Amino acid sequence: MHYHKSKFLRFANAAFEFLLLILTFIFAGWLRSYTPMGSQFFMWDIWTFLPISALYALVIVGCNAVLGSYRTLHLRNSIKQLFLIALTSLMGLALMATAFYVFRVSQLSRLLLVYYYLLSVIMIYLKRLVFDRLADAYVRKHDIVPRALLIGGGQLAHRFFRDVIEGRGSTAMQYVGYLDAAPREGLPAYLGTVDSLYELLQTHKVDMIVLAQDVQDVATTQRIMMLADNFHLRVAAVPVYNDYVSTRTEISTLGGMRFVDLRLLNTCEIMGVNIVVTDMEKTVRLLEEKLEDWRGKYICVANVHTTVTAHDDPTYQAVQNGAVMALPDGGPLSKFSREQGYVDAARVTGPDLMKEMLKESAGKHYRHYFYGSTQETLDILKATIEKNYPGAVIAGMYSPPFRPLTPEEDAAVIRRINETKPDFVWVGLGAPKQERWMAAHEDKVQAVMVGVGAAFDYEAGNIRRAPMWMQRHNLEWLYRLMQDPKRLFKRYLTTNIKYLWWTWKQ
Repeated sequence: MHYHKSKFLRFANAAFEFLLLILTFIFAGWLRSYTPMGSQFFMWDIWTFLPISALYALVIVGCNAVLGSYRTLHLRNSIKQLFLIALTSLMGLALMATAFYVFRVSQLSRLLLVYYYLLSVIMIYLKRLVFDRLADAYVRKHDIVPRALLIGGGQLAHRFFRDVIEGRGSTAMQYVGYLDAAPREGLPAYLGTVDSLYELLQTHKVDMIVLAQDVQDVATTQRIMMLADNFHLRVAAVPVYNDYVSTRTEISTLGGMRFVDLRLLNTCEIMGVNIVVTDMEKTVRLLEEKLEDWRGKYICVANVHTTVTAHDDPTYQAVQNGAVMALPDGGPLSKFSREQGYVDAARVTGPDLMKEMLKESAGKHYRHYFYGSTQETLDILKATIEKNYPGAVIAGMYSPPFRPLTPEEDAAVIRRINETKPDFVWVGLGAPKQERWMAAHEDKVQAVMVGVGAAFDYEAGNIRRAPMWMQRHNLEWLYRLMQDPKRLFKRYLTTNIKYLWWTWKQ
């Protein structure tokens, strides 16, 4: 159960653990006072060294906060949790020992420290176990558990139903039904074959798909994941061999079964726009893996301005959400995602993404088409790319006129683009024009279209980018405002105020 939207609940969880550690120290002292081993020990010694225990508790809570232990009440892996608690408590114990040495404190019983360490590990673990069970009971009572659709009907599927659904294991989950070639004895709620998945997702409430086939077909898995991406669902698999396991794969345990999270894209809804939770490395890798599947599709690069515009304009919001990805170009968007618990969310700007894909071109032999800006800028851009990115193939460039194209002209341009066989079409028309253009030409342009705004001007040197320190502190908008105050002042004033007001309300 995640409750990352409430800072108060996260703080209350940490504060409860802090008080629990203080009480554990007092209990350890009481236990030590009745232990016949060692020197004589009295309860008033506990009150003397209570500040030391507060320091220990503060260190433990601080370490757990950094590890993200207070962002959820759910225990993913009990053994791993116990190990982390023991390790973190050992760090606190080492700090206490260091403090004793520095301040020459020798009166405190070493046996007390041993008691305190062991009891603190046990008490923290039991506290989290109890909170996990309470959270489990709460979400079940209020019917807010994730609804899981099972795919498969063999031994793995039966074990999943028995251990995770009926046994409940270590997670709260509601069973929707299962898909397989035919109904299987022992599995309730047969919903059809995998071929009917699309229709089923339109008629049933599903939050998670669990792949538990005894024989796992890669092509079928890819089709399932494409549908899951369209419906923004999480996909998890029970690995038969190690086909899904890599250095980048996280394996968790549910009800004693091992799962691999196959979710390629998480999204965070911001003002109605589904902003992808990603970073530059993951985005570049995803483009490489999905290039052929995403031909004819488009990627939006979202910032505060486009997100507020989409919030006010339902048609533009549909365009943004119709993309295979809406990347967080604006720093405030990735920051908001992190505040919602998506700790891996990072900024991915259009200009930086174009640069990275141009760099990758030498080894991957990507072909690039550039649509937008003026012919003068395109000429400079071509020379810059040939100089700075050897191996990057420029399939073509086109500067559209500053008027709507006729249907005949538009068809001729699309035909010209497709004849050059590009892998990526970089669209630099500015928002919201470029997003609407890409949506209108979805499945017509046989390449991945990416709207990159002023990236052409940046790369050509027409506009200087903000220094890195301003980019890191989400101040690039201020740098651009100083460069073009007449055009940008009204835009930033209205959209930034609307965005701040919306985030404050959240």
